[in-house]
Amino acid sequence: MAVSFKGYALIGLTGAIGLAASAGVPTYAQEKGAIKIGLMLPYKGVYAVPAESIDRGFQIALEEYGGKINGRRIEIIRADDELTPSVGVQRFNKFVQSDKVDLVAGVVGSNVGIAVSELADKNKMPMVFVNAFADEITGKFCSPYIARTSFSANGFEYASGKYWASKGIKTAVTMGPDYSAGRAFIGGFKRGFEDNGGKVIEEIWTPFQKTKDYSAALTQAANSGAQIIYAFYAGAEAIQVVKQHADFGLRSKIPFIGDHWVYDEALWPALGDLALNAQHVATHYPGIETEVNQKFVKAYNAKYKQDPDVSAALGYDNGKAIMLTLETLGGEMPEDRAKFISTMRDLTFDSPRGKIKFNAQNSALLEKVYVVEIVKGPDGKMQRKPLDQFPGAGDLPGCTKSF
Repeated sequence: MAVSFKGYALIGLTGAIGLAASAGVPTYAQEKGAIKIGLMLPYKGVYAVPAESIDRGFQIALEEYGGKINGRRIEIIRADDELTPSVGVQRFNKFVQSDKVDLVAGVVGSNVGIAVSELADKNKMPMVFVNAFADEITGKFCSPYIARTSFSANGFEYASGKYWASKGIKTAVTMGPDYSAGRAFIGGFKRGFEDNGGKVIEEIWTPFQKTKDYSAALTQAANSGAQIIYAFYAGAEAIQVVKQHADFGLRSKIPFIGDHWVYDEALWPALGDLALNAQHVATHYPGIETEVNQKFVKAYNAKYKQDPDVSAALGYDNGKAIMLTLETLGGEMPEDRAKFISTMRDLTFDSPRGKIKFNAQNSALLEKVYVVEIVKGPDGKMQRKPLDQFPGAGDLPGCTKSF
């Protein structure tokens, strides 16, 4: 379900009344009165479900602070990038030129992330990516004004490829959407898998946001002779491909393995029992037995009446890192906005997924990656059963700037 924009585009924790009350106040008073964060997500379309979860997790993080830092309100201005680079550029420019935000957060699609990276650098505007996993964002397009609170595609998927190779899987066929994130995730898996003795027999790419019928791709994968299909899909595309894999009777012939987006909690109502017994890698799941995670799960459940999925956890991490940075800066945005990002880079904090710290390129690292299986719990509801865990990998080289 997509987030409704009715009465929603310019409000977060502050509300429309607060905005109206500030009308006519001198500019300097408005700047001191609220810190403006532009939150850019694809609220409609194929990634609408992850976007909604990210927004919800982001709100949980801000609510831990009562929506304020050092007495200054946090005002969220939302925009839909429509998962399209040109639209993302327009929304970013509006944030900077019309909305006068102090920083920009969010962005799911790596295609959009790459497009706005140059703008963040040019405008000296802090950009804190919630997803946008493409390696180039903190590689080729790295900048002192860019940070990523999630992780790079290589950091996640190289480690996954290495893990499955270590478990006796010798051959795989990969499937993924043909755009920057799909290429980055599958590329990371392939490097990790083949560097550790595995062989990717075929790479199958499906047109992003256009494919409804996966029969040809699945038939090709089934005929490859590989032991597994390793895939990256998310949102509506994940539902379609998992259902069609089952419809074609391939569950017993060639397992469909992937990461947490393929079997996202938010997709379980649509997938039903097709999610049962699926094994996959994850950076977060509700059952992680740490105080920080259980506090987050409890708060999310209280507000939204359901467990958080991985996108909600990523949204929380994004909001938490921003609030911790603002707190460290005493609730003031520095004149040199690069200091906001460098302050974030120096953070180390416990999050629902584990300990978060950043590398020299401003990209958060993965302390742990979890291997889980979806099973039915004692109450008959689906849950994740932990099987194993391993550390994430590093980022790819490519950042030539010094900061």
